[in-house]
Amino acid sequence: MGNKRYKPSQETLSKSRRTAKSWSKGSSSKQMYEKKRSWDEEEDAVPLRAVSMSPRLKNIQHKVNAQFADALEGWVIDSTGRSWITEFHHPDGRRELFDCVVSRSVITENPASTLVAVGDIVLFRTEAESGESDLLPSGVIVCVKERATKLARESAGKDGIEQVIVSNIDQVIILMSAADPFYNRRLIDRYLIAIELGNLEPIICINKIDLMDVGFVRGDLAVYTEQLGIPVLLVSAEKKTGLGALKQRLAGKKTVFSGPSGVGKSTLVNLLLGDEVQDVTEVSAKTQKGLHTTTFSVIFPLPTKQFPEGGFILDTPGIREFGMWNVDKENLPFYFHDFDDYRLECRFTPCTHTHEPYCAVKGAVEEGEIDAERYESYCLILASMDETRER
Repeated sequence: MGNKRYKPSQETLSKSRRTAKSWSKGSSSKQMYEKKRSWDEEEDAVPLRAVSMSPRLKNIQHKVNAQFADALEGWVIDSTGRSWITEFHHPDGRRELFDCVVSRSVITENPASTLVAVGDIVLFRTEAESGESDLLPSGVIVCVKERATKLARESAGKDGIEQVIVSNIDQVIILMSAADPFYNRRLIDRYLIAIELGNLEPIICINKIDLMDVGFVRGDLAVYTEQLGIPVLLVSAEKKTGLGALKQRLAGKKTVFSGPSGVGKSTLVNLLLGDEVQDVTEVSAKTQKGLHTTTFSVIFPLPTKQFPEGGFILDTPGIREFGMWNVDKENLPFYFHDFDDYRLECRFTPCTHTHEPYCAVKGAVEEGEIDAERYESYCLILASMDETRER
């Protein structure tokens, strides 16, 4: 890189222009995403190429000092791949977007983690010709503030860092479909652990309910509502049913929709935003996988007409896997709260609840007091931790 300035492509210039129109001038969200982008994709939510942590770890500091007194505070709402679109609120209420790159000497209050993620609160300085284009004023991020909440997973690489998908949000809607593809309870259970670790509230939402018997789905997921107290919403974006309850959950909140490819995230978001923000792409007949163009998370403001309380939706790409970050075999049982009434009654401490005799958790599974599929999820996650260590 050096002093050689990156030359933006026409695609990058178009994206910056749409972003500026949508956020600075209050135009429709469709202008922001005229180019086809789809949620229904199997792609990592935060590509490692964008966050290069290893060479930066030596520069990590944990406190913001007086040297940032002249910096502006902004909210990262999107990424172009090489830079971060950051929103700044002027004292008079005006909003302005900046195209920010990351300083070589950036300070982060989130060590061993993704350097910058959508949703981060950052300090930046305005600089000429620092971003990817001159369509937006340029800036340089000099500090990333501590994240209050986050949705994160283990990095797919070998660098052993936390991979943050989005940060500083209120709740996560785990979006899956009743059929085509059938919802994955194992993945739901992994999400729930990550959501608790990130200090977030979970909501399970099953789309395409028109393709499956409602009674079956409701009964199969009853353990989440009855034993864990997690809301389960059944909707059909195709038939436009069940949306009222979903809208109530979104009002006044920063909500991230996350789930695997093909569950209808794009269609659902279009309905909620009242605009064709995410162009729905067809599923490839050969691979049965969503045709993908989106790589990063992005924030959409909810339309004030339908949501007078305000709120935001955070779009994420489809996620294939969800590796556990900062969870080990010893503390995994504490994240399965349907075990809480039984694990203290086990004869042996600690107890993995797998092979030990006189295990109260296993006894509760045999008696039908703990859901058998939840217990199987626990065992599979536990086994995956051994496989990870072997690699």
